[in-house]
Amino acid sequence: MSTGFIDWTETGLTLFVFEKNGAKYALIDTLSVSLDGEPGPSTLAPFKKVGMRNVYLSLPLDLLTLREQTFPFDDPDKIRNTIAFELEGILIGSTEEYSIDHIVIESINSSSNVLAVCLEKKKLKDIIEIFSSAGLDPKVVTSLDVCISEGKTDGLFEEKISDPETRTEAAAKELRKPSINLRQEEMLYTGDIKRFRKKLRFTAFLVLILVTILGLNISITLMAEREKQKTLSTETERAYRTIFPEDRKIVDIERQLIGNIKKLEQKKAALIGIPVLDLLRTIAERNKNSITLNEFNTDGKNIIIKGTADSFEDVDSFKDNLSQTFNGTKVMDSNAGADKKIGFTIIMQEKRA
Repeated sequence: MSTGFIDWTETGLTLFVFEKNGAKYALIDTLSVSLDGEPGPSTLAPFKKVGMRNVYLSLPLDLLTLREQTFPFDDPDKIRNTIAFELEGILIGSTEEYSIDHIVIESINSSSNVLAVCLEKKKLKDIIEIFSSAGLDPKVVTSLDVCISEGKTDGLFEEKISDPETRTEAAAKELRKPSINLRQEEMLYTGDIKRFRKKLRFTAFLVLILVTILGLNISITLMAEREKQKTLSTETERAYRTIFPEDRKIVDIERQLIGNIKKLEQKKAALIGIPVLDLLRTIAERNKNSITLNEFNTDGKNIIIKGTADSFEDVDSFKDNLSQTFNGTKVMDSNAGADKKIGFTIIMQEKRA
């Protein structure tokens, strides 16, 4: 946005509108209104319509109190810190009631001749309120007449510069680096801070929205992952029950799976080196009666077979036949079922060479 410089003179108000291009300010528009007395809302209304980011204000000389002072040093900080004390007793009332700035007229042999520019704080406050109420809160309050004359009093009052081009150039110079600024201390311009706070609040609001969106996204993702995990757990449990149907209760599927795998590995180790097919063929060859075998198991030491026979005599006969090939053959269990078949369990050991 553009920057406006309001030049308040005894006869009117002139608004110079500048556009910044690099380090330079280029004049893009000028607006003037006549003035009878002090400006008011109706007088300033046309300026508000321009839409400027920053506003600078130049005051007429008749509002200012000017005093020329000499200091035995040329240090800018020392001058700024001591000028109020030097003006005590010279100004009407206490210097604390004034906003004071200065412009160096000349420096000779480490001494300085300066022009003090003073304005009562109450008057300055009223002026700021008038312009602020119209939406033209001045960032800097200066005086083009003082700046153009460079503080030299001999030409300040005698030769007032009214040439528009000269005042335009002086205004552009003041935008780059103000020669004086009466907005100090408690009346220091705070518009930039307010804009920064507004932007900060807006940024915080955007961050809050972003965090909320991210939070919702994370929540949705977590819900989807939980549902996926639940489905996976159900499928895993179903697969586990298919492999190990004897496990009725599942408490810790991982530990139970590891335990069952270890048992299978132990059985596998027990079967390594055992000629299972040869054993089954030998047992079948010893089956002379109508005996049905339905289970075979071995733990590496004992061979256990289970089956059914028509009678207890057939079971004893089968055991005797097996004894010819195996050691320690015993019938561990035999009983009659509902179908009158005799169920039995025989345990024995393979003969070693």
